[in-house]
Amino acid sequence: METSGIPWYADENGFYSEDYFDIINIASVKEETASQCDFLEEVLKLPKGAKILDLCCGHGRLTVPLAMRGYDMTGQDINSYFLKLAGEEAEKNGLRVNFIRGDMRKIDFTGHFDAVLNMFTSLGALESDEEDEKVFREVFKALKPGGKFIIEYVNKDFIFRRFKETDRRDIPGGYVEINRKYNHLTSSHRETYDIYRNGSLVKHTELKFRFYALTELFAMLKRSGFSVRDVFGGFDRIPVTFDTKSCVIISEKL
Repeated sequence: METSGIPWYADENGFYSEDYFDIINIASVKEETASQCDFLEEVLKLPKGAKILDLCCGHGRLTVPLAMRGYDMTGQDINSYFLKLAGEEAEKNGLRVNFIRGDMRKIDFTGHFDAVLNMFTSLGALESDEEDEKVFREVFKALKPGGKFIIEYVNKDFIFRRFKETDRRDIPGGYVEINRKYNHLTSSHRETYDIYRNGSLVKHTELKFRFYALTELFAMLKRSGFSVRDVFGGFDRIPVTFDTKSCVIISEKL
C-alpha cells in the first residue's frame, strides 16, 4: 500500500508510526535487548571503539545500548520519527551516535565498518528481490575486508506452521484487528491492521513482506560476496527448527 506515492515502509503515518510500539508490544521487545547485545558482542568479537552500522536502526533499540558498551555506532533508518527518538535517547545517555536518515539501498560509506547489523526482519519490505539484493551489495561495499554482516530474520517455517488469517491483539486503550493473506506463488505476505481506541476505528494501515527461505538469503549473500559463517535459531545460539521464531545469520565479507 502506498500513500501519495510513498512506499508503505516509508510512510511515517502508517505502520511505522507511534502506533507501532503498541502493536509490537515494545516493552516485551526491550526486555530482550541486553541479551541480544551480549550475543552480538560474543559473535563479533570486536574491540571497544570498533565501527558498527545498525542498518534500519529504528528508534535505536540496539544502537544506543551498544554505544553505551563502547562501540563507535552509526544508525541509519528511513524513518525520521524513529531517528528523532533514537537521537534523544543517545543524548539522554551522554552518547555521540551518528544517526543518518536514508534508504538502506544507499550506504554512503566505503570500507568503513567492522560490522553491519540488520535486525528485526528489516529485509523483505522492498519492491522486489533485486531491490533487497541491492542492500547486500551496499553492505559489502561499506564493510572493511573481513567485516561481519549479521541479519536477524523471521523464520518462515515458524510463521506458516502457525498461520492465522485473522487475529486480534489488545493494545493500551483498545485493540488491533489483523487480517493476513499469503501469496504462495510469490512468497509475499500482506497484512492489514485496523486500530481501535476507545471503541472507535482510528487507523487502517497495511504492510507487505516477501518471506525468504534461508537458502534464498544464503544465495543472495554469496552473490554479493559474503560467506555464511554461522546460523542460529535465535540469540541463544540454538539450531533453526520449525519452533524457532527467527534466524540469525552471521556472514563475512570475503
